[in-house]
Amino acid sequence: MAWYFILLIVLAAVFVFLFVLLFIVYITNADLKMVEKIYNKLLEYHDKKHVETKL
Repeated sequence: MAWYFILLIVLAAVFVFLFVLLFIVYITNADLKMVEKIYNKLLEYHDKKHVETKL
């Protein structure tokens, strides 16, 4: 079997795996759950930070 057929099969397998993974993330809404966790951590960090207001 030629090397380019093996390369084609490996690339196809990677693309199929990536598609399935992204589809699962889309269906479970995992991307927005991750964004929510990051947003909450940033809010906690900002609320703990001491801010001095100058007029």
